[in-house]
Amino acid sequence: IYQSFGPQDTPRQGPELERAVGAFPGTVVRAQAMVKIGTGPDIELFEMHGPEQAQPVRASDFGITHFGVYTDDIDASVERFEKAGGTSLTAPRAIPYATEKGPGNKVCYCRMPWGTTIEFITTPDRMAYHDQTDLRRWQDED
Repeated sequence: IYQSFGPQDTPRQGPELERAVGAFPGTVVRAQAMVKIGTGPDIELFEMHGPEQAQPVRASDFGITHFGVYTDDIDASVERFEKAGGTSLTAPRAIPYATEKGPGNKVCYCRMPWGTTIEFITTPDRMAYHDQTDLRRWQDED
């Protein structure tokens, strides 16, 4: 659907990024893109490089690297997640990418008790990428 940033842009790195997404110190994010798969949920892809970077998980391994869940009420969702034993890496915060910014658009990365990272996201407001394409991120219409 769109690329938030790529090799031509300044890489994302530093303590704030590491804390916000739970990355190993020294991690550098070189690119991020949103991919549309049919009419269902979208897949967000990152190109990350860092010290002590492990091999990608295999289908037979436990867990996944991270997945995102859309919510209409991110604050309530994160609160319920924490009450169930999860840990938020930051409070819900404004989405930092110019293509996704909007007054109420927020994201919060959290960690499950066993280590899997989950991203809670809400995008109730128009995003800048809407000016670039007619394709839209999936959002439940119920």
